[in-house]
Amino acid sequence: MIAPRCLLLLGMSLCVPALVGGTEAHAQQGRPEHQPYVDLRRYYLGFRIGIHTSDLRLVSRGRPTPEGTTLWGETPSYQPGFSIGVIGGLALGSGLELRLLPTLHLGESEVAYTDGRREVGRYSVKMHSVSLPLELKWGALRLGNIRPFVSAGIYTQTMLGGSRGDVLRLRRMDYGSSLGVGCDFYFRLFKLSPQLTFSYGMGNVLDTDRPDLREDRRIYYTQALERVGTRMILLSLSFE
Repeated sequence: MIAPRCLLLLGMSLCVPALVGGTEAHAQQGRPEHQPYVDLRRYYLGFRIGIHTSDLRLVSRGRPTPEGTTLWGETPSYQPGFSIGVIGGLALGSGLELRLLPTLHLGESEVAYTDGRREVGRYSVKMHSVSLPLELKWGALRLGNIRPFVSAGIYTQTMLGGSRGDVLRLRRMDYGSSLGVGCDFYFRLFKLSPQLTFSYGMGNVLDTDRPDLREDRRIYYTQALERVGTRMILLSLSFE
């Protein structure tokens, strides 16, 4: 749990002090407000980069193998990954925007198997994906050159990186919902927006059609799982 907590604390550290500073800046008379009309745009473009940690939610069958061993799967640790994407925004009203954020995520996750007493196997699962989130972003009252916001949306994603012979292979398509919080920082030439986003996959991405493992005893590791879901914590920086 160390990596998700670090991302959460880092995201809060970026936003909370900014809100305090923004209130003070708003109270100071004569301090210039950068780009006062930028939020009146109908459309806008941007890009974002970030770091994330992804996780697999495993549901084990509890079904014994022919050798009489019952395998249970779990994710023992969180691995950091890298994300990069573009932003297309449409203003719907005062403080409300509709955003499309095609993003490439590069990362991996580990799955460990136990027989109830000890670990009997550990495998790495590629978590590369191209996601297409569609979200609503609502911005609060602008405080000087800072404006906090929240976002919520849905997404689809295509999983990449799986290959023939992998012990665990993910299906190509996944979908889910997301919730985020962040701050807009207004500078003279651009707007910078740190954002912390939680994504929760709703589909079962476990590929159980594995003829390539039919004669391989490692197929027991695939058959030990009933369902696999995805989730992610993403800390990103957006430039507009």
